Amino acid sequence: MTMENVAKRLHTQPQEVLARLRFIGNVAQELGYPVYVVGGFVRDLLLGVEDYDLDIVVEGDGIHFAKELSSRLHVGFVKHKQFGTATLITHDKVKVDVATARQETYEYPASLPKVKPGSIKDDLARRDFTINALALDISRNNFGALVDFFHGRKDLNKKAIRALYDISFIDDPTRILRAIRFEQRFGFTIERHTFTLLKDALKKHMLEAVHKHRLRDEFILILKESQAFKCIKRINGLCGFAFIEKKLRLKKKALNTLKKIEGTYTWFRDNYPHKHKVEVWLLYLMVLLEHLDSMRLKKVFKEFAFRRSEMDAASIFKEESSAMLSRLKAPIAPSVIYKILQPLPYEVLLCVFIKAHDKKVKDKIRDFLFTYKSIQIHLNGEELKALGMAPGPQFKRILLQLLYAKLDGKFKTKEEELIYLRHNILAKSCAKNGGKV
Repeated sequence: MTMENVAKRLHTQPQEVLARLRFIGNVAQELGYPVYVVGGFVRDLLLGVEDYDLDIVVEGDGIHFAKELSSRLHVGFVKHKQFGTATLITHDKVKVDVATARQETYEYPASLPKVKPGSIKDDLARRDFTINALALDISRNNFGALVDFFHGRKDLNKKAIRALYDISFIDDPTRILRAIRFEQRFGFTIERHTFTLLKDALKKHMLEAVHKHRLRDEFILILKESQAFKCIKRINGLCGFAFIEKKLRLKKKALNTLKKIEGTYTWFRDNYPHKHKVEVWLLYLMVLLEHLDSMRLKKVFKEFAFRRSEMDAASIFKEESSAMLSRLKAPIAPSVIYKILQPLPYEVLLCVFIKAHDKKVKDKIRDFLFTYKSIQIHLNGEELKALGMAPGPQFKRILLQLLYAKLDGKFKTKEEELIYLRHNILAKSCAKNGGKV
């Protein structure tokens, strides 16, 4: 086992992170538990990458330890008794996962593992790759000692992704997707023997043996990566996407669209004034699945247990985006642009924007996002009542008519809005209904 102390690196972390690690180490010492921070935090610390969520492993009762931490930190915790794990969210929104050091066995390929308590070495041996099988001792007397049984530090230096054992991808085929994710995120290389093992697992169609819900979670992580497009290309080159749907084929046109997503998403995130939350992974998924027929599209969303709103967004994009683009090509008033685009989820809006090749169409979508969407009228229901109007469904209709008129530049001030209401909406309504509004 490699022994190295990286306490100096820990001291480069924000003070609150360092203080949290020392606090956890001190509580563990009081309880007599050897305690370690493991996984991504350690890997990223050695790579100089920010990662403040913590995976804590104790050689002892992880749930009891998490309960003690939650009590002292005055935060709640959620326990997962089957796996001997628990999760806390600190007051500054940092996630702390606490686990009992454990061994894992797989009853059959792609099954969930059976676990039993073990040592830190057992716990690290069950992980996916050597670069993720590193731990830091954070106990009071040995703070910052690197625990490296499997030469993960060496593989980090070599930029190599290496499986810990030969049936790793058979036991847990989601590690195939994880290998690709880390390869593209860090610009690492999948080590030769590991790559052979990965390809052998793909030949056996191991990804298709994984429960759809586990595949969904792992695939969403890939689509959230800043290098998601590279991950998609890599998957497409290695095995395609039959593990999602047998008929799913990625064509050149879809690849061209997928390539534009990260830039468009970043532009929207940085410039859209209201900072509306957009799920970037859903943009990728909608484009990936666009050319499936409607029945297969809905089947995928149902089998993978995506939310109804996510399925609806994908269906709208598939079935209506071409018609939208056609309508937006015509010379139309701002109110018409608003009527077309307002009902759409933001994910659909951005995918339609990406799909548009006509500059005038893109400009109309930009105008909607940056101008039309924020325009508001001065009057409201209470003011309509004050004008002597009886409340009812017509209120919504009248307020929408006012909004459309304002979008089209019919008025600007509240006074002009009142004049427009009386002369152009109420007068016409009275004439139409024999003097009644």
